[in-house]
Order: sequence, then C-alpha cells, then structure tokens
Amino acid sequence: MKYFGVVGSILIWFLVFVSFVEVNKGQIPTTLDGPFKPVTVPLDQSFRGHAVDLPDTDSRVQRTVEGFEPEQISVSLSATYDSIWVSWITGEYQIGDNIKPLDPSKVGSVVQYGKDKSSLRRKAIGQSVIYNQLYPFEGLQNYTSGIIHHVQLTGLKPDTLYYYRCGDPSIPAMSTIYHFKTMPISSPKSYPKRIAIVGDLGLTYNTTSTISHLTGNNPDLVLLVGDVTYANLYLTNGTGSDCYSCSFPDTPIHETYQPRWDYWGSRWCPKFPSWCWRGTMR
Repeated sequence: MKYFGVVGSILIWFLVFVSFVEVNKGQIPTTLDGPFKPVTVPLDQSFRGHAVDLPDTDSRVQRTVEGFEPEQISVSLSATYDSIWVSWITGEYQIGDNIKPLDPSKVGSVVQYGKDKSSLRRKAIGQSVIYNQLYPFEGLQNYTSGIIHHVQLTGLKPDTLYYYRCGDPSIPAMSTIYHFKTMPISSPKSYPKRIAIVGDLGLTYNTTSTISHLTGNNPDLVLLVGDVTYANLYLTNGTGSDCYSCSFPDTPIHETYQPRWDYWGSRWCPKFPSWCWRGTMR
C-alpha cells in the first residue's frame, strides 16, 4: 500500500550526523568496530496516518518558469570528489493523444561556474535528451517530457564552495545563481559532516514537513533511497489510488501518470540546487 510506505518513511526519516570518534589508529569507525547504538529523531505522532497526494491543481506543483527557462535543477555526486553533475529541464511536458516531442538540439546545455559569485568564468557543456511514454492502446494518453539536460563539471577542488548557473545563454534563458560545495577527499578526518537520508517521500501533504526538516538542518549530502512520485499508482488520465490492482483491475496494461515526476520536480527541486544528491527514484 502506498500510504504505508510513504507515511512510514516520512515518520522515520532521520539525519545521520557523522562525527569524528577516536578509535584505534585514528580511523573512521566502521561496522566492524560496532555495534553502535543508533540515534534517530523520535517519531512525530502528529502526522496524519494516511498520506494524501497533492492534487495536480495544487499551486505548489505548478510550473513557475516560462518558455525554456531552467527548472527542476539538481546537483548530483559524480564518481570522484573533483566532479559533479548539474541537471535540469527546459520546456513543458505534453500529455494526450497528439503529442509532439521537443527537439533537444534547439536548446543548449551550458553551466557557467566559478568560486567568485560575481565572476563565473568557467563553462561546461553537456548533453540533453527527452523521453516518451507511449501506450499501444486506444484511449490511453501518451506523454513526452521537457528537455532533460545533464552537464558534468570536472577539475573541481575538494571541500570548496562553487557558484553556478545553468541554461542556454544564447536564448537567453539562464537560471539564477546557485551554489554547491564539493565533497572532501576521503580520509580518517575528512568526510561529509552531515548526511540526510530519506526515502518514500512521495508527493503528499506530509512531504512538505519532511523537506522543511531537511532544509532546516542544512545537510552536506542527501541520500535519496527512492520512491518519490508513485506515478505507477495512477492512470494516464490522472486518476490515482493507493492500490493500483485493487482499483484498476481491468486496465489493458499497467498505466502510469508521468506528469507526477514533473510535479515533484517543480515542487521540490527549487529547494535542492545547493545540495549534493545521491540515490535512486521511482
């Protein structure tokens, strides 16, 4: 059941505060040194017992930019400390019987960045794609995404604050200036000090409280362990349920409502351009 996973994880989400502990040879403690008593935030019993999805008419999930201005901006870890990925979307999704995919080649994927906010001298160029969700059955609505941009920044200094903006300067359509901090080089005394771990966020009224706690604690790194939209519990016409097979037993194929991804990005990604992310989604 969707509500169990969403509420359970929202109520049990926690921040892991990684602090230096003196052990033999000054190493960071591992599970081999344990067991350690876990420290978690007490459950807040005031949360409603059944997480209710935000409807698509809610102003908090509506698009807030125009044209090809960047939105849904996020920063993700790369394989090494000296590299990160910046991702964003431009253009609007389409859903219906007659959709016309956007052309990714028409909008550039550019990130301007540097250590000085007033002088973003470095530039990185990336790639862009779209994706389509097409159904071979009459009456089901097809979907095509906005243009999804990915740009890798390399040669970064460890544990350093960088400023950046993304978009296509030739339109012009660039984002406001954000910042991120690179990860430190891994060593016994050098690692992310504050890590937030969260899963089953969903897109509910409860999600707002969870995100507020995250932003209020200013984590260095966010581990998102998945399940944020539950688009697979919806029909293509936007009708949702806590149990797909219970409510829609006669559909010719398991439908999804892909705009839920855009709603999630529009609602929450404006809070995330300064955090480094790592994780999976559904």
